[in-house]
Amino acid sequence: ERRCAMETRASYVLVGSFVMLCLFGMIVAMLWLTGSQYRQEFAYYRTVFSGGVTGLGRGTTVRFNGIDVGSISELAFDPENPSSVIVTVQIDPVVPIQADAVASIQSQGFTGGTFLEIDGGTANSPLLTARPGEQYPVIPSRPNTLQQLAQAGPELVANFNTVGVRVSDVLNDENRKLIAESLATLAKTLENVRSTTRFLNSANNPA
Repeated sequence: ERRCAMETRASYVLVGSFVMLCLFGMIVAMLWLTGSQYRQEFAYYRTVFSGGVTGLGRGTTVRFNGIDVGSISELAFDPENPSSVIVTVQIDPVVPIQADAVASIQSQGFTGGTFLEIDGGTANSPLLTARPGEQYPVIPSRPNTLQQLAQAGPELVANFNTVGVRVSDVLNDENRKLIAESLATLAKTLENVRSTTRFLNSANNPA
């Protein structure tokens, strides 16, 4: 009976040890899976835009040559220039960002969503790296098409005004009179030529 009790106790110990080992294995597996999820690596870059960044926010898609490669992780005002916005992006680390790459704010059509587009640089350009004092490499930015039109608007208006003034100078009263006289002289000359041609034809072909 004593031997039977000892064997039963040994069986409980074995079962308990097996259960503990299984629980330990499950815990290790969960920690590994969780760690791999949060250990996903990104390459971080920054770009700075002057003026508004309407449509951008945390989680906004980042595209590289039209392909989704990451998202915006942070937006902040430039402490040295409040009119500028610093945009931090996280992208797939395998994406090659060359030193001459450029970032811009783009929209998918007039009613589509806004995204951050990175145009890849040339193949011979070195990879973009952080300069001394920079936390992340900084991608140069450029205004989008609408911003470029808005910035060029005053200059275009000024050019149109200049053209209008010059056209007005050309078409002043004196020049209009000269043009009218020149057209009248040209018309008279053409009429004389036609008259001469008719006379020659009549002389060469008598009835």
